[in-house]
Amino acid sequence: MSKLPVFTYQTRLRLTHEQTSCLDAYAALYGRAQRTLFARMRAGVPLNELKRSFLRRFGLTARQFNAIRVELGGKIASIRERRPELIEEAKWRIRKAEEAVGRLEKKHPGSNVVHQKKRRLAVLRAKLEALLADQESGRVRLCFGSRRLFRKQFSREENGYADHAAWKKDWQAERSSQFFVLGSKDEASGNQSCQAAVAPDGSLRLRLRLPYGWGSTSKHLVLEGVRLAYGQEEILQALSAGRVVTAQTKTGKLFRKREGAAVSYRFVRDRKGWRLFASVEAQPVALVTRRLAGAIGVDSNPDHLALAETDRFGNLVEIRRIGLHLYGKSEEQAKAAIGDACRQIARACAESGKPLVIERLDLRKRGAELEAVDGVRARSLSSFAYAKTISMLKAASFRAGV
Repeated sequence: MSKLPVFTYQTRLRLTHEQTSCLDAYAALYGRAQRTLFARMRAGVPLNELKRSFLRRFGLTARQFNAIRVELGGKIASIRERRPELIEEAKWRIRKAEEAVGRLEKKHPGSNVVHQKKRRLAVLRAKLEALLADQESGRVRLCFGSRRLFRKQFSREENGYADHAAWKKDWQAERSSQFFVLGSKDEASGNQSCQAAVAPDGSLRLRLRLPYGWGSTSKHLVLEGVRLAYGQEEILQALSAGRVVTAQTKTGKLFRKREGAAVSYRFVRDRKGWRLFASVEAQPVALVTRRLAGAIGVDSNPDHLALAETDRFGNLVEIRRIGLHLYGKSEEQAKAAIGDACRQIARACAESGKPLVIERLDLRKRGAELEAVDGVRARSLSSFAYAKTISMLKAASFRAGV
């Protein structure tokens, strides 16, 4: 398996009413099939048997079923992989909360602050018990549509819903708001179910394979004039990488096969319409840094990134600070600010020829610390995207050859 990172690029689609309705129907079918598959897998039905029945029941192609299976498998695997960390984090939080309760009982005995902190402690203990029970039984809990939206039905007026029907409309829309089209390097244009071609004006023409039994005169939905503000060249390069080669079996028989770059697509609907996400494996980049030249270390803080540059003997050369105020910013604004800072750091490493050293953060301990600090400090710490900063630093460094 390749260790190269996968980069994702996005754009907003300009669609007609008919095209929008078609994507809405595809997403609704995809969501229903994925939820049904999860329920049947939980019931212990063999996957091969499920595949045959799902192809007939939902009118899917084998490749469309594989996309549903792969995405669902990824969700289940991520939950199982993350659960031990959540258990340790819950234990840390309980320990910190117990310490906070002890301090508050000495300073403010019988106060409402102590009462609320004890309630919080009880919630944490109940959460830990549930996690331990799921870990022991191997059970996976998966909420399609998000737990946050699910809980809004119990406080509809506070969340702007006039009645349960209004909430249910949003709930059903959220559960049918996206679908995934799996790519493969041995398929034409890197994807059998959504093939992209380059138009004369340089834009992309997408040909999306539709499920069976829709009563449509065509098996495909064609989307013209697709352009990506960022990543257009990378996608075009991946599309042009396909070629047919001659290979040999173990018995010595020659056969022809296709090789290229896999391009996977995700269609996501939001309040403004449909967006397209195209994912492709990055191409190798030559390194421009050497360990013998020294190093540039970065330290992540709630409001800035601190850089320390050393020479090849380990002597400090320069200290720099890059402001990174994320408190109060939206998710997209925070991503943009983090991305700018990471590109600046990667550029500095490339210009100096020195590799980047990133601190190894204990995110479980960081989350537990929020239990013992005041509200303002907790919001400041929680708004700082530690994991996002690390991932963007790695991506920017890869692109710059650092």
